[in-house]
Amino acid sequence: MERIRLLCHCGAGVEAIASSLTGAVRDLIGADSAALFWLDESGNPLGFFHDCAPAEVKDLFITRFEELFSGPGEVNMVTLAEIEGPAIGRMFDADFAARFWSGEVYRRLCTPLGHHFMLDMRIEWQGRGRVVFCAWNGPDRPFTLTDAAALEPVRTLISHAVATQRAEAGWRSSASDNAHLITDAGGTRLVAINPEAEAILMASHLLRQHVSMTHQPETAPGFAILLARAMTKGDPGPSAYVPVADGRIVARASRTRAVNSGLGALMYVALDLQTPIDVLMIDTVMQLPLTPLQREIALFGMRGGARGDCSALFGVSPEALKKHLRAIYDATNTARWSELAGRFADRSNA
Repeated sequence: MERIRLLCHCGAGVEAIASSLTGAVRDLIGADSAALFWLDESGNPLGFFHDCAPAEVKDLFITRFEELFSGPGEVNMVTLAEIEGPAIGRMFDADFAARFWSGEVYRRLCTPLGHHFMLDMRIEWQGRGRVVFCAWNGPDRPFTLTDAAALEPVRTLISHAVATQRAEAGWRSSASDNAHLITDAGGTRLVAINPEAEAILMASHLLRQHVSMTHQPETAPGFAILLARAMTKGDPGPSAYVPVADGRIVARASRTRAVNSGLGALMYVALDLQTPIDVLMIDTVMQLPLTPLQREIALFGMRGGARGDCSALFGVSPEALKKHLRAIYDATNTARWSELAGRFADRSNA
């Protein structure tokens, strides 16, 4: 539960903590597998992470969601996000479960993966379901009311993550500087793309961006049109920020022209895959031999907090703080407070 709490309080948003959060909640209830789905303010699917599905299965959600999973009476992730029935465990209702087991999600996704029993959890924000967590077990391990009860504090924490996402969260580049693609001036036709950009797009679970997870991009991603429109309105170098599981894609556009090709004006789009620094910090402290309180203090220092604020903030005496800091310095191989923040000082918010 400590890891879940730290992730949900870091301010990076649900997308940025998707895989870490999914794994932590799965382990909390001892499920075989789990997935996280999130929706936009209008209730449209925005992104997802599944911890074991192969690319071929995930690609059905990305490229054929409306065709396969949105028919009359179909129970899908949008249905599970509707504010109807209990927030945890709608699948305990036999009639609702029967609808799910007879639908396309079960036939095309659950059956190939060996999923049989499902435990669902809906997270609401501002009067709408915004996140759905699903855990799955095989045919010999049904979920219980005890499992559902264990998810109640998790639901509160994920609600906090949705409500407190910070625009100023720090990000670290994790992609090659060379990732790029080229489109026509309108951003609709893909003219060229290099392998680095292909890898970023195909691995990012991009919904509604015309990008498959199973074959090389053949059309321009949807965000290219937005960049092109911004350029026609006078912005010579617009940027788009596309949330993806465990981070975001930063796409920066500029005008270019192919020499002797007859294609005319083109748009060059550089891609950068970025990871939230707060999640990297949490991953770091969770691997250290520290107490929960010491991990909180270490994170505070890594985020640039003042050492003088620790006693009041964490309710410890100056003498106790010194003991905690000695343990933190030993575990992090640092010698002073300022070195904690220095480990994650190279932030990139551009």
